[in-house]
Amino acid sequence: MMRTFILLLAFLSLASFKKQTTDEWVYEQEKKGIKVFTKKGKWGRLRDSKATMVVSTSPAQMLATLTNFDNYKEWFPRCSKSRLLARLGDNEYIVHLYFDAPWPVKNRDCVIRVKVNKDPKSGMIVISQTSEPKYVREEADVVRIQQIQSVWKLIPKNGGTEVINEYSSNPGGNIPDWMTNTQSVETPMVTFENLMHKTSTQK
Repeated sequence: MMRTFILLLAFLSLASFKKQTTDEWVYEQEKKGIKVFTKKGKWGRLRDSKATMVVSTSPAQMLATLTNFDNYKEWFPRCSKSRLLARLGDNEYIVHLYFDAPWPVKNRDCVIRVKVNKDPKSGMIVISQTSEPKYVREEADVVRIQQIQSVWKLIPKNGGTEVINEYSSNPGGNIPDWMTNTQSVETPMVTFENLMHKTSTQK
């Protein structure tokens, strides 16, 4: 009986450890009130990321920044150009983004479908972004990112907004290990720092 109990305990511990290393967010870094977490990625070697912060601007102001699609280069790291391709309704869009990559990695682009949902009771705004890689023809010498999934949550908090973003992607092609390992933490941190600065200067 004791041996069975020990084996069961070991199995449960192993299952718990496996879950922590695959399914649960792991704290990575905090700076200026911005927290970054990562976990095993949905696709490839790039880890999924989650970033959180609280800003003094309203959810509506943050939404305006996140849906100003022609100006993503002002806050999205390495984004060299962005443009609105189609407006599918009051709260749904198709957007094309271009990213510069350090040599010798090829530049990337992606096409995403953006949907905005607002909860009239809580005031929370959810922005979902999913890849639409076949929406426009691929360009020569630019690698099309085939898989992207991102969710922004803008939650009213103490007169401001709690901002949460969860991001998964597969950049495709040959990416050096050093870039893969640093991008999951550095990119969301810089993104949120840029957004924090941008929204603070818009008051």
